[in-house]
Amino acid sequence: MRRLWAAAAAVWLPVAVTAATGTWLSDLPDRIATHWNGSGAANGFSPATGFWVGTLIAGVLAGVAALVAAAVAAPAFRAANEPAGGKSADDLARYVRRIAAGRTTVIGAGAVAGAATGVWVATATATLADSGDPRLGWRFGYLAIGLAWGLVVWLIAGRAPRIDVPAQEPVDALDLGPTERAAWSTTLRSPIMMTAMAVSAAGVALAAAIMQPGLWFVVLVPVIAAFALGRVRVTADRRGLRLTSAIGGFAFKRIALDEITGAEVAEINPIEWGGWGYRVKARSSALVLRGGPGLVLQLRDGRRFAVTLDDPRTPAALINGLRANSTN
Repeated sequence: MRRLWAAAAAVWLPVAVTAATGTWLSDLPDRIATHWNGSGAANGFSPATGFWVGTLIAGVLAGVAALVAAAVAAPAFRAANEPAGGKSADDLARYVRRIAAGRTTVIGAGAVAGAATGVWVATATATLADSGDPRLGWRFGYLAIGLAWGLVVWLIAGRAPRIDVPAQEPVDALDLGPTERAAWSTTLRSPIMMTAMAVSAAGVALAAAIMQPGLWFVVLVPVIAAFALGRVRVTADRRGLRLTSAIGGFAFKRIALDEITGAEVAEINPIEWGGWGYRVKARSSALVLRGGPGLVLQLRDGRRFAVTLDDPRTPAALINGLRANSTN
């Protein structure tokens, strides 16, 4: 837990840099270059003091978020280090989710605080170098260095403590008659995903507006992701499993029933599956919209597919029942 607190404290280092370099304001003109065209010439200007205050506020908010995340994760860290007696699987799973969410927030806050400082340093030093014709050029690297501060915070935080969560009990197949049909469906909503995509789009838009107009098309990436994954319809029936965007109405994942060798329930830790969103790894893929219980399908080719659900036992039992019927 000390390392997580140390990581949260490290988020404030870029904030301190931004605050300390506020002394540059006395050497800067009232308005500084904050946007450049494709040839590298400045074509947009902002009040120097207002721009500095804006980046400072962004860093302070990131620092506060890191401290709050560490404080919220602290009880889970303490509980994880206590004797395991009397702790249920649900309790242990909750500790895992809290610690993972806390670490992710602290690391993300480090990247945000670093990026805010990088933007300020890049724009300010460009004007200090030549107020008549400020050129960003290599100073764009300050933004990259700032974003990389998230990696430094990650190294400081260290690895999360290992918490062994007992495996879920096997899911019995739903008893279906030879000609009986059944289906199950639910809609997943992810406010966190929508918020994260909105923040990402705003960050890219800010970078495009300030420094690189060529980045505007990148804004489409988080917008499309939010459009596809903001609301997802999950359906299990005799055809198998389908994931359909409830906003766009297109199925972005289909798994036929004969491709599935078994369905089970497991506790989904986003970090172990590659993070949040639609994740693809060497031997597995998943739609992870939060940490917690999820449906895990074992596929005929040896791969696994998982999706986080509030009640994964029902679709798991249905799929196992449909499989049993199809082989009889």
